Amino acid sequence: MSDSYWEPTGRPGDFGPLAPWTLAQTTYLATTNTPVRCLPVVLRGHVVGYLWASETEGAASYVGRAGAGAVGFDAGGPWHRRLEEAWDAGFSAWEALQLWVGEPEDARAGAIPADAEALVLPNSQAARGLASHADSYDRLP
Repeated sequence: MSDSYWEPTGRPGDFGPLAPWTLAQTTYLATTNTPVRCLPVVLRGHVVGYLWASETEGAASYVGRAGAGAVGFDAGGPWHRRLEEAWDAGFSAWEALQLWVGEPEDARAGAIPADAEALVLPNSQAARGLASHADSYDRLP
């Protein structure tokens, strides 16, 4: 007999201990049915995506604008990292969104202009809908 407390038997579902996995929330939720505020992300004068957050729930994310193609998609990486850092620092989702308003433009992620007005949308799906119907990279909202 092995010194281990778990020995594989070959049966389906016999996976052993599942640590370090956990069901605890480790970042903002990517969807919500509560109202969200949505801000444009601008790169070199073009809206490439939107950053949204719930004021009442721990939900926030970035969504690339359909017409921005790979540029809008690529901007998502830095924004998701920023949201993870804000979560780790203990900011609410809405506070996290406001951290970058008016900050200098990043060469990959773009920026949220200081004069950007937040759109109030009914939920996160509406933010995705806004981005998916924004079909032209050249046309600003």
